[in-house]
Amino acid sequence: MSTVFVDTSVLVAAENVSDAALYQATLDWLDVLWSTRTGRTGNQALSEFYDQVTTAAAPMPQGDARAAIRRYQSWTPWKTDAATLETAWAVQARHALDFGDCLAVACAQHSGCQQMLSLYLPHGAEFGGVTIVHPLRQAAPAQAKA
Repeated sequence: MSTVFVDTSVLVAAENVSDAALYQATLDWLDVLWSTRTGRTGNQALSEFYDQVTTAAAPMPQGDARAAIRRYQSWTPWKTDAATLETAWAVQARHALDFGDCLAVACAQHSGCQQMLSLYLPHGAEFGGVTIVHPLRQAAPAQAKA
């Protein structure tokens, strides 16, 4: 399985049990990505994750949010640099998306991912060689049994 970039919305959904179907779909994807070691994310996504989950109506304890981010550090999150910004601006100019989404797409591109899990970008859309996958619209791939 090739690497898959996970954006903020999916990281947050994996902590929110209020929508059972979405929660399960995101966990299924994350389980596959962890077991196959093919998950990727970016420092931007992790920063946004921390902000969103610790300031939600029912906030996650800061220590729990920090522990989650520490786990995702094993995915070697992409660090935004000048080249990433240039790519994000090019995506924004071409597709007229919100800049945060463009930055996530750019991070996915620079991380070598052909797919990006997202709840807010349109499922099946392609931006610069990165295809968007909504966890409820496409089930996680079946894991090979050992």
